[in-house]
Amino acid sequence: MFITAIGSESKSKSVFRRGVLLILMSVIFLTSAFSVAALNRTAVINVDGKTVRVSVTGTDKYDILADAGVELSQYDVAEASNENGVITIDVTRYFPVYVKTDNKSKDRYMVSGGTVSDLLKQANVKVTDNHIVTPQKDTRLTEGLTVEVKEYKTVKVSVDGKDKTVKVPVGTVKDALAYAGIKLGKYDTVSCKLTDDVTENMEISITRIEYKNVKTVEKVPYETVETYSDKLAEGKTKVTKKGVDGEYTVVTKQTLVNGEVTDEEIVSSELTKEPVNKEVTIGTKKSVAKKADTDSATASESGVPVSEENGVLYDSEGNQVSYSNVLHGSGTAYYAPAGSLTASGQEVYVGGVAVNPDIIPLGTKLYIVADDGFVYGYATAIDTGGALYDGSAIVDVFYYTYDECAEFGRRDVSVYILD
Repeated sequence: MFITAIGSESKSKSVFRRGVLLILMSVIFLTSAFSVAALNRTAVINVDGKTVRVSVTGTDKYDILADAGVELSQYDVAEASNENGVITIDVTRYFPVYVKTDNKSKDRYMVSGGTVSDLLKQANVKVTDNHIVTPQKDTRLTEGLTVEVKEYKTVKVSVDGKDKTVKVPVGTVKDALAYAGIKLGKYDTVSCKLTDDVTENMEISITRIEYKNVKTVEKVPYETVETYSDKLAEGKTKVTKKGVDGEYTVVTKQTLVNGEVTDEEIVSSELTKEPVNKEVTIGTKKSVAKKADTDSATASESGVPVSEENGVLYDSEGNQVSYSNVLHGSGTAYYAPAGSLTASGQEVYVGGVAVNPDIIPLGTKLYIVADDGFVYGYATAIDTGGALYDGSAIVDVFYYTYDECAEFGRRDVSVYILD
């Protein structure tokens, strides 16, 4: 009985201990759960136009943003508040923009958005009708944007014979001219210093100065050299060499002011082409003109030409005759029965001569004189001949008889092409 009693008592104590242990464990679990629940909070993040809600255990705003995956730049600002266990974090994105006025350095401003107009107000920049803002005032601000505000002045520029009124940015006269697209030449002068600052209604006058070398060619007249010859009939002259004028080249330095020549100075002069003297032979041989045919006035009565010069000859009657050219060469004579037809279809006659039509066209009026003083006289080209085509003669004069042709023979002649 004793032993049994003792065993029952031990068993009761063991059950009691287990119950107490179970109660203690329950209390610990409930206490822990209550503590964790008490530490959890709600955070509201306002960023980039959105609202994000997250559960957090901490209160540091940067840890909360990092856990929520919200990145901050060096310019961003995060502001936090805690009311009724709710943490509210407002993130404002800031970025730098710049304002530059006239020729001053750029000033930096931190903004979170807005327009150019908002920035100018923030920078306390006053804009009038004489200012130009770049970009336009309604342009949205972006990171790194530079806003330029330039003040303009009205200036009057006189240049190249014209007066211009232009608006130019504040700066120097040199800047103003460049802005207006006016280029200065090496020697141009300006009425004011290029380093002067422009002022409202400033007057700027530009004088164009230019130096240039002008080359001119002046004529050097040729001289006439006369020689006498007893191989040429007396009273007859013959140009044996044509005269050619020479040239003198002169270089003159000109000063031009606004396009007008104000000064000239000869810097060099040089004979660049020698003149060629005209050579004239004057006949001294005394001779009497022969008649080619006593029955033909056409071939003989005109007489020996007195002189020739500058396209004009004078016959022994004193008649002035104009000619365009003179040919020198060998002359021959031919005969044919009266009534014979020539290459032109006309009948032969004294005064009608044969020629090479490639040199002297048929129908050309001529005046023929031999170098020895014999005068055939006035003639007309109406026929052709073999000796004329091969170049052995330049003219074949006509007679009715062999004896007359034999008397003429072959002579050096001058054939004048009459106008």
